[in-house]
Formats: sequence, C-alpha cells, structure tokens
Amino acid sequence: MGDLIQTIPLLGDLSRSGYRTILLVRPGIIAAARGLSVADEVRAWPSFGDPAVEMPLAKRLMEAQSFVASLRRESFERVVVLNHHGTGVLLARLLGIPVSGFERMLDRKEDSGDSGLLFGWPGYLVASSRGIRGLNRIHLSDMWRGFGGRPPGPPPGRSKIQSAGPVAVVLGGRSPYRRWEPEAILSLVRHVRRVDGGEVVLTGGPEDESLGAFLEREGGQGVRNLAGKTDVEALRALLAGAGVVVSPDTAPLHLAASLGVPTVGLFFASALFFETGAYREGAVSVVPSMDCYPCAGEGASCPHRSCREAPGPEALAWLIAGVKRGEGGRDLVRRLPEGLPGAEIWEAIASPSGLLQRSLSPRELTRERILARLLRRFYWRYLSWGVDLPDLSRELVMEGGEDCAAMSEEGGNVPLSVWLSRLAQGVDLYLHLREARLGGTQREKLVDRLASDFPMMWPLLHFLEWVEGGEGPVRPLALAAEMLVLEAAEAARLVVSGREKIVRDKEAVHVAI
Repeated sequence: MGDLIQTIPLLGDLSRSGYRTILLVRPGIIAAARGLSVADEVRAWPSFGDPAVEMPLAKRLMEAQSFVASLRRESFERVVVLNHHGTGVLLARLLGIPVSGFERMLDRKEDSGDSGLLFGWPGYLVASSRGIRGLNRIHLSDMWRGFGGRPPGPPPGRSKIQSAGPVAVVLGGRSPYRRWEPEAILSLVRHVRRVDGGEVVLTGGPEDESLGAFLEREGGQGVRNLAGKTDVEALRALLAGAGVVVSPDTAPLHLAASLGVPTVGLFFASALFFETGAYREGAVSVVPSMDCYPCAGEGASCPHRSCREAPGPEALAWLIAGVKRGEGGRDLVRRLPEGLPGAEIWEAIASPSGLLQRSLSPRELTRERILARLLRRFYWRYLSWGVDLPDLSRELVMEGGEDCAAMSEEGGNVPLSVWLSRLAQGVDLYLHLREARLGGTQREKLVDRLASDFPMMWPLLHFLEWVEGGEGPVRPLALAAEMLVLEAAEAARLVVSGREKIVRDKEAVHVAI
C-alpha cells in the first residue's frame, strides 16, 4: 500500500496531461486503492496472475488470453509497468501498444533470447535497489514519475498547519527492524503529552491492536487507541485531521504526506529516507547517525538493532511539537533542548529535479556523500536531460548541514581533491571507451580495469554496465559525463576553499552551461 500511494505523483502527472488512468493492482489492495481514489478506475488482476492460486496451466493460459483480448478492445494508448514483475511485463508486450517503464525483465544470461537489459529510469530503479542504495539520492516517486517519459515537476509544497489536531502515532511497520520497542513508544507518548499537551491518537493494523491497548492503558488520559479499528476511509479521515503524523516507513506516513499533513518519519535499518521519505516539502525525517545505516537488509547480521535506540523519546517529543507548530529549518533544531543525540534530522525540499533532502544536523561532508550528490546530478542529466538542477554548492551544503565544519582535505588514503580528480579521470576514460564502441572480451577487460583502478566509479559502472549492458544512449551520456567531470573539479575547489565559499559561490560557469 505504501508503494501504491507513492505512485500518486505519477498518476497526477498523467491526469494533468489529459489521460484517463486505469490502475491494475493485486486483489489484496484493491479496496485500499479504490478507497484512496488514486486513479480514475482501479481493477484487480484476475486469478491467473496470482501464483498462490491453484489452477491448471491450461486454464491459466485461457484466462490470460481472455483478459488480454478484453483489454485490447478498450484501445489503450499506453501501458506503464511500474513493477519489475514477469506477469506485468508479459501483459504489456501482449497488448501490442507503446510501453513505458519495465518493458522487459533484467536478465543478463547470454542464452535468454533477448537483450535482457533495462534502460532509463526503470534501469536506475533496479540499480539503486540492487547495489547502490547507500549512495542513492533520488526519491522513488521521482523515479516513477520518470516512467511517464518527461521530466517531472516539483513535489507538493509545504503542509498546512493544524496545531489544534492530535499527534497521530503509527505503530505499524512491515518489519520488526523498522519499529520501536513498546517501552520506547510508551515513553515517547508520555513525553508528547507533556511537551505538546494535546491528544495522542494511536493507529496501526489489526496486528497492532494489543500494543495500542497497552499504550492507551499505560499512557493515561489523552491517549486514544484506534489501532486495528479503522478501514482505509476512516484512516484517511483520521490522518487528515491530525496536527502531525509520526510514523516509521509505512503507508500511513505516505498517505499523510499526500493529504498535506505535517509528518515526522522515523527511519531505521534498511528504510532509506532519501528513497521513501514523505513526498512533500517540509517533511521531516529522523535517521540514525551510524556508519552502517542503511543496512543491506532488514537488520542483516545485526544482533542488537541499536539504530532503533536513537533518538531519545524526550528530544523526539520536542521535535514533534515543533513540526506541529509549523516550525522548520534551523528554527526547528534551535528549539531542541539538547539536539537529538545519536540521530540526524533531515527536511525535504521541493525542486524541479524532484525531492531533495537537507540535513538540519551538523555532519561530516565525507567523500562518499560528495560522490552521492555528484551522481544524483549525473543521473538526472543522463535520464532526463534539461531538468533544472540547483547549484552544486547548495546541494553540498544540504548534504553536510548548514553548520558543516568538516570541509577538510583529508578523507581516506588520499586528499579529497585528489580523490575527486581521480573520479573525473575515470569518468573521462569510460566515456572514451563508450565512444569507441568496443565489444567482446576487449571491452570487458577495460571495464574491469576501470573498476579496479577507479573504485569510486563502481556506482556508475553498476548502472551503465551491469544493468544497461553498455548499450545506453551515448549522446546523453557524453553530456552528463562532461558535466560530472566539471563538477568533480568544482567540488574539490569548494571543499578546499571551505564552507563559506560553498555557501556564497554563484557557480556562474555551471549555470551558464
């Protein structure tokens, strides 16, 4: 359901372009999709598309044939495939009309009978989820908006202030690694009642009903439990009237943002706020300030799940109260009694190049974080050339925080400026390799040599070689690569000159280009 809600920006783009949209979903979420009115019409996959349904192969094929024939009679103009799922890809091919999104499954086997490659935004979505998540700075909704074939517009603006509404606390989460312990939630509820003074409403699925009853009983007056007691329509009404919604990475967090309600997202384990934070300007995300965040899987190889021990409930209660009052930016952090030890605070910023995240907590501007911002700009230029990007200096300040004091030359075994110049050299060599149109063993050896000699190139090579197979369009690549080389040098100059230079530089050369 969370993914469903995050497709709303794409559906809105299509609607504004004059299209009538029909959304095809699995039967388990059709009631939710219809209740949320996310498309002009919502339909469920027939049983042939459900592997869990026992059905003879002949009957499955007959049902599929009948379903495809019925869709062909409706004369659709386009099919947009959002899931990397074989049934949806096959349906798109059988309809015989233009396809956006996942046109094929990623399959690099030589004997697959197909190129087995993915290009454009679908290729980037797969690459970002299968190896470069820690460096991804592009929101999932923006990737899906790219499936529409044109650069998306800015995300929604700031939420309306509803300071009289209750604080809605979402108890759920699809993974135990993304939830707080009951004692921590109870402490948070008590502190919110003391700091904010308003009502606290607990919500979640049927599996959270007993936890909600415990919190209501122990939390005292002003705490109301609705976990497991709301359908989609009632949940939507509850969230719409809230002063602020506090939630892990769950469907209610995304629903609240789509309704224009202030949100505080709590991101632990593998939940990455750059990718699935609330899609609205001003949305606040709280994340662990740990080197291992985000982890590779749902708590993979982590016996203690210590990322969920920060932030402290009292400090978080002050943050929630500030968001509810409509505070943002530095004012939001300045009012916290002791900051948020062990955690970072991020605020979403709307831009023509999608949702940006700005750190409100001082943090070290490491070379990996600089690389992440440079790659974000490269990917936008490569996949949606012409999109309006913010100044590089502004993005670096967003990544490091406005109080960033760690603009140092050091970082790893070599100075940062040298490391960035090596990145530029590697990108330039790779571009020459692509323009030479080499193939076979010679090409593979050169790519392997690049990955070995320029390890900072692996995120680019992962996408351009492993997913696209080196067969993506060369002209957009050349333009984006040229800018990446220039901006790597510019980032090195900005870092050496210090934070003051980063904030004030106009970057006239890059703006002109």
